[in-house]
Amino acid sequence: EEQIRILVKHTEKLRDKVIIKLLAYCGLRRFELAKIKIEDIDFNTNKIQIHGKKNIYRLATIFSDHLVDDLKLYLTYVLNGKKQGYLFPAVSTLNERGHITPTQINRVVAKAGHRAQLHNPIPELKNINPHILRHSCARILKDRGLSLEVVQRVLGHLSFKTTMDLYGT
Repeated sequence: EEQIRILVKHTEKLRDKVIIKLLAYCGLRRFELAKIKIEDIDFNTNKIQIHGKKNIYRLATIFSDHLVDDLKLYLTYVLNGKKQGYLFPAVSTLNERGHITPTQINRVVAKAGHRAQLHNPIPELKNINPHILRHSCARILKDRGLSLEVVQRVLGHLSFKTTMDLYGT
C-alpha cells in the first residue's frame, strides 16, 4: 500500500491520481476503467457498476474515502459537474471510442512509476503497469483477511480457479 501512495503522490493531474486509485483500490482491468461512465457511480453506496469481461457486469466497491473525495473533486472541477458520459473522456478527438484508451492508461501509470522511481517487479518489464495495481488490490484484500471468494468477486474473475492459481497460497 505504501508504494501505491508513493505512485499517487507522483502524479501530475487529479485525473491521473483517480485512475491509479481506481486501478489499485478497486482491482479494475484497463478496459473496465476506460468504460466507466459517470452515471455508473453511486456515491450513496460507494459502488461503481463495472462492465467486465464477456459483457458481465459487477459492482465494484470504493474502499477508500480518499478515492471518494478525489472522485467528487474530479467530477466537479475537471469534468465541470457533468452528470453523464465517460468518466475519462477521450484525450484526442481522433479517438472514436469516446473514452480514454488502455494505452493511455498504461502511459499514466508508467509515467507516475517513472517519476516515483518505482520499477516493475518482473525484470523483463521496465515500467509499472495497470495490471500490477490489480494484483496489489488482491494482495491488500488478502492481507486484510478477506476470503479468496471475496477477492474473486472484487476482481471479476469468472472462475474460482483463476483466483486460486494467482492468489491461493
